[in-house]
Amino acid sequence: MTASASTFPPLLVTPPAGGFDRAAARDLVKESGLATALHKLVRAPFGHTVLSLRALDAAIEAADLALQAGEALHAALLEDIARAGSLALPEPTRDQRIFVGAFTLTVLGDAAAPRLALVAPTPEVHGELESDGLEDLLVRPAREAVKSALAMAGKYLEVQAQRQPGAAAPRLDEREVWAVTTLHAFVLQLAGALRRLTHAGRLRPFGVALAQRKVVVGELRYEGFTARGAEGPASDLKPVKLQDIVGNQEYLQAGLKLARDVAAYDLKARRGPKQLNPVLFGLGRPGCGKTITAHAIGNYFLDFCKQRDVPARFKVIRRTDWASSYQNASAATLVKIFKEEVYGFEGVCGVYWPDIDTAFASRGSGELRSEEKNNLGAVFGIFDGTLIPKDGKWFMICDANYMQMDEATRSRIAQNPFTVRGPTTADDYVHLLRDVLLGDLRPFVAHGEDAGWAEVGADLVKADLSGRSVESVANNIRAYVQDFEYPDEYFRADYERRRQLIHELSRRVDIAGVRREIADYVSFHREAEEREAKDRFEREVEAMVQQLNAGRAATARAAAAAAREIVGE
Repeated sequence: MTASASTFPPLLVTPPAGGFDRAAARDLVKESGLATALHKLVRAPFGHTVLSLRALDAAIEAADLALQAGEALHAALLEDIARAGSLALPEPTRDQRIFVGAFTLTVLGDAAAPRLALVAPTPEVHGELESDGLEDLLVRPAREAVKSALAMAGKYLEVQAQRQPGAAAPRLDEREVWAVTTLHAFVLQLAGALRRLTHAGRLRPFGVALAQRKVVVGELRYEGFTARGAEGPASDLKPVKLQDIVGNQEYLQAGLKLARDVAAYDLKARRGPKQLNPVLFGLGRPGCGKTITAHAIGNYFLDFCKQRDVPARFKVIRRTDWASSYQNASAATLVKIFKEEVYGFEGVCGVYWPDIDTAFASRGSGELRSEEKNNLGAVFGIFDGTLIPKDGKWFMICDANYMQMDEATRSRIAQNPFTVRGPTTADDYVHLLRDVLLGDLRPFVAHGEDAGWAEVGADLVKADLSGRSVESVANNIRAYVQDFEYPDEYFRADYERRRQLIHELSRRVDIAGVRREIADYVSFHREAEEREAKDRFEREVEAMVQQLNAGRAATARAAAAAAREIVGE
């Protein structure tokens, strides 16, 4: 499996309504002893409970899907081997059989975990199963591997029942919840052991090769051994193209060069051709185009890799991805994201972390909490190369509105800093407003008044608007142009006639109207800023007065106390 993705047909495993062979999967679960182990733990008066039955159904559905996925991959592997041209019956090597087994059990876990999560609370798992004997399990045929994994789950339940009090809870509902949650914990720990073998162990090259083929199993799309929603996007990027970026060219070109260097990483040798700094840092005011530039670079990176059959992904880090109310959980999640989703991915990876300064409080305040210290430690490990190697396999774009981090953090993050200004010249502003934001309305916006756009550009330069503010102006102009009532004919017309009606009903705006919209926007926001400045000044004065009054009151109390002491003497 080393040729390009176009060489191989996609591997699609789509289960019918009733599954592939649920009866056989049910027998397999029964033979493994998992059902018996669950029954002993629950100890219900009439056999299994609703929760334990739902847990067994989850295991049956997952086993049914995993068996079919393993057989499909095994058949595809035999086809690949047979392409060598020999008429001899192809026979997979031990490593290839382990590869098929690992994928089979990966699918088993990916299918079982979300189903078990619907039955009982998801456990918090901090480790993984020991890898001793794991390869001997994976080398077996798919059916035997799944059966053995289910048998291990049953044994795991029995062992944990002897160690933990939850299994002996007096109430039936507590026992059944404990049993299902413990079963889920086994699934997650098995997945962790498999992930170590497939992402950092001897099976990593197989994952890289598998990522070059389209693989869809049920509702999951696989990129190597990593699953995501089959219909979900490969990234969280907005549909932004390079030509949509106005200004910020130095920052943009540096990002594109970094993306190409990472795309050139040799996945087989696990080495990059260049020594490079994987972090690109941008500093600029809100609305200057930092986000849209990063998304354009991300889309370019994915397209560049796709055209060259390089497995790639792009991850956008959001605060909701890692910020947690649980102590130390935020830093742990950050480490997990970068170790597993970024460096653990079978291909190359790009990352965008917006507003990175909000994640790290300044240590200069002297009030750094344990959580913030751990976050700093995690990010230092990323940028120092101690958490994941800085070997050219990944790159990250990060930005901030203000440089409010302390020197130690800045020195690590801002190793390749850029000041992001957005549009700065009259031509930049005109291109952004007329061609990018209002390009589809050109016949209605100052049509035939090309000379007047120089004045528009001069107005925008004088106002020093950010790109986001220019977008607000464009939206106001768009609202004016398309301010009409739909005629009854519109609702009876086909799509082409509807487009024609919109064209006929749209209003025109001249250069004077465009300049008026800019002036109104600037005037409104200037007044708003002045009101905010006045309110802020009044609040500060009020706080000072309260402070002075409190000081006077304290002084008066102290004087009165001193007088009482003198009188008493």
